[in-house]
Amino acid sequence: MPRRLISTDLDGTIVFNGTISLRDREAMARWRAAGNLLVINTGRSVSALEHVVVPMGLEFDNAILYTGAAIVDEDIRVQCSTALPAGVVEDILDFVEGAPGVTVFTTGLDEDLLIYDTIGSGSELLTLFRPATRRELDGREVIGVPMRFTDPEMAARTETYLRRRWEGQAVGFRNQDFIDVVPASASKGEGLRRLVASLAEPPAGETDGVSGTGAASGAGAAPTGEASEAPVGGSAGLGVESLPPEPVETWSIGDSWNDISMHAAADHSYALPWSPPEVVAQCDGTVSSLADLIDSLMGRPTL
Repeated sequence: MPRRLISTDLDGTIVFNGTISLRDREAMARWRAAGNLLVINTGRSVSALEHVVVPMGLEFDNAILYTGAAIVDEDIRVQCSTALPAGVVEDILDFVEGAPGVTVFTTGLDEDLLIYDTIGSGSELLTLFRPATRRELDGREVIGVPMRFTDPEMAARTETYLRRRWEGQAVGFRNQDFIDVVPASASKGEGLRRLVASLAEPPAGETDGVSGTGAASGAGAAPTGEASEAPVGGSAGLGVESLPPEPVETWSIGDSWNDISMHAAADHSYALPWSPPEVVAQCDGTVSSLADLIDSLMGRPTL
């Protein structure tokens, strides 16, 4: 029987006004207690994830952050990440220089900064992002550039510019009044595929009933990157085959455009009732909450 995994967006899906409802939290705990996997899939950074989940003691198995550019474990330890190419942040700042109704943030593994602001960001945002200057970006690894717009026309112009100038190197994902710029290889869907592929792999050196020291270690082991030839009708090393990948069945839930790739990567996908029509069209259906989705999957009546 496949392992079951839910990949859930945060903001606008389970996080509202900076908190997660008790019903959703209880449902997530019930889902994991039954042996299922819970994955957070968000545009948030490491520090922004900690800001919402740590105070509530929310437990999960993995989180896909920066719109797919990084994956962390249950202790928010980074397992893999990809940074933006050099020059992207500076070029974005040059493009929006002088434009009203724009805020430019940068996110990294160590700290999140507010670099440019003609909106007048409120105190809640300033608890997540430290005001900084362009000079402080020197030598700093940046993974994402979230940009907030109050002018839809300026947002559209910025999207077009990014696509033409940085095609193949960086990509912008629309999320309500934000555009999140991340490395071109990143998306919520690609992050989910990568995580599921890693979960499906047996532990290193593990075979059918044999783990630890096998043909992969000790004398006679093939060098890294080389395959040992198996005799005809048999298999390499100890004569046992590797365990087949453990299947993982996935569900996604998310409310905005940047969730579309996640929905496409999942086996089953659900939007929220307030999602844009383009998002709903990519999904199997809509649900009123994550708790309702979990209750339906676990055979409980929904509210």
